[in-house]
Amino acid sequence: MLLWALLLSVLPVSAQNGINSPYSRYGLGILSDQSNGLLKSMGGIGTGFRMRNTINLKNPASYSSVDTLTFIADLGFSMQNGNYEEDGVRLNARNAQVDYMAMQFRVLPKVGMTVGFMPYANTGYNFSDTRVVRRDEDGEIKSTGIFSGEGGLRQFTGGLGWRPTEWLSVGADMSYLMGDITHKMSSVFSSADVYSRTKTYQTEMKAFKFDFGAQTKFNLKDNVLVLGATWAPAKDLRAETTVADVHTTGDTVSIEKAFSLPQQMAFGMTYSWDNCMVGADVAYQTWSTARFFGESYGADRLQASLGFRLLPDESSKRIMERTSYQGGVNFSQPYFNVGDRKGPLEMGVSAGFSMPITTTYNSMSYIHVTGQFVRIQPQEKGMVCENYFRLSIGVTFMERWFMKWMVE
Repeated sequence: MLLWALLLSVLPVSAQNGINSPYSRYGLGILSDQSNGLLKSMGGIGTGFRMRNTINLKNPASYSSVDTLTFIADLGFSMQNGNYEEDGVRLNARNAQVDYMAMQFRVLPKVGMTVGFMPYANTGYNFSDTRVVRRDEDGEIKSTGIFSGEGGLRQFTGGLGWRPTEWLSVGADMSYLMGDITHKMSSVFSSADVYSRTKTYQTEMKAFKFDFGAQTKFNLKDNVLVLGATWAPAKDLRAETTVADVHTTGDTVSIEKAFSLPQQMAFGMTYSWDNCMVGADVAYQTWSTARFFGESYGADRLQASLGFRLLPDESSKRIMERTSYQGGVNFSQPYFNVGDRKGPLEMGVSAGFSMPITTTYNSMSYIHVTGQFVRIQPQEKGMVCENYFRLSIGVTFMERWFMKWMVE
C-alpha cells in the first residue's frame, strides 16, 4: 500500500506559489491556465475571445481591440482549498497566489500593446512513502522515502496586436521565462546499519519564447462571430541543471539540454447576440517531444473549454444590470506520465460575475469574482485524487488618456 503523507503545514513555498500537489513533482510542475479574471469564469476560453477594452492574454491578436483613449491595468489573485485523497487517507491545505498582472494601451492607429506577468508553472510538494524492505526473526527494516520540491517558472510578456482590416487582426507575444526548480529525494532506513541516501535535482532556467495569433471577425446582422487561432513553436530552455547524489559518489553531475517546451496550437470561437456570448477553445501541445531534467516522459496534451457570458443591460445606470454573469467548463489531458502509468486528468467547472466600479472622469473599472471547482482524477489505481475549490478575484482599471479638454 502506497501511503501519501503530505506534510503540507511545513511547506512555506506553497504559500508563495499556490501549489500543494505531489503531481508538481513531474515535468515543469503544475501549469498555469494564463487566464485573467473574466476568462477564468468562462472556463478559460480566450483564443477566439475579442472584446473592446478587455485584456486577453491568450491571443495577442486581441490586443488591437483597445481604443485610442483607453489605458487598462488588470491584476488578479486566487485563494484555494485543496483536498487530497489516496487509499482512504484525506488531507486538506489552503493556499494563495498572485495569478497575473497586465497593462494594455494603444501605441499606433489600429495597434495595441500589452505587457504582463504571470506564473508559467509552479512546483510545491512534500510527502513520504514508508515500506517494509526486510522482515526476519530479528525484526523488520523499514524504508521511508521523503520527497520534496519547490520553485517554478515565471513569465514576463510583451506583445503587439494589429488590425490591418475591419475583419482581421494579427498579433505576436515575446515572453521571457525565468525560474528555478529543486527536487529532493531521501531514503531513510529504520536500521542504523543501512546508510541513508539523498539525491537532489536542481535547475535554473531562462529563455525567450514567441507566440503568434490571429482573429477574424464576422458581423452577421445583429450578431458577431469571432474565430481565432494561436501557434507557439517548440523551444529549448537554457538551463543550468545538476544532480547531486550523496550516497554513491558524492559527485555533482551536470545535464546538458535538460529542458524544452512543446509546440502548441489552439483554435477558438465566440458567438455573440443581444446580451449573450458563448465560446469554445481547443488546444494541443506536443509534450511528448519535451525534456525534463534530460528525460522524455511527457505526453501530448489536449485541452478543451466551453464558456458563456450574459450581460443584462450595458447601458443601464443600475450596477446590477451592468454586471455580467459568466460560467464555463474545461477538460485537460495530462502532459506527463507517472513512471509507466498515465498521469491524471483535470476537469473543472467555474462561475462568476464582473461588476462595474464607479470612478471619476467617466472611467469604467470592474471587479471579477470567480468560483472554480477542479478535480484531478487519476486514470489508474494507487494515485492521489485531488479536489480544489478556488476563489479568484480580479480587478480591471480603465482610465481615459489623451483626452482633449474644452476650456471656455
